[in-house]
Amino acid sequence: MKIYVFEDVEQVSDNYHSGGGLAIVAKDREQVAELVDKEDYIRLSQADWNDVKVYALSSEDTEPRVFVFPDAGCC
Repeated sequence: MKIYVFEDVEQVSDNYHSGGGLAIVAKDREQVAELVDKEDYIRLSQADWNDVKVYALSSEDTEPRVFVFPDAGCC
């Protein structure tokens, strides 16, 4: 399993400030896409994929999961 870290995505929520970060645990890019498709508000662009950081996890038993860190903005 790997963790895909997207530091600054334009659309991750329906908040007034819709951007933010993502951390997605998945076995590969295809599974990342499948997990994102299940989320209502996340939109990943090619630029997001160009900047993604990918790290291998020590355990293969980790469950696939999406963590959303919405931009709080000024509010």
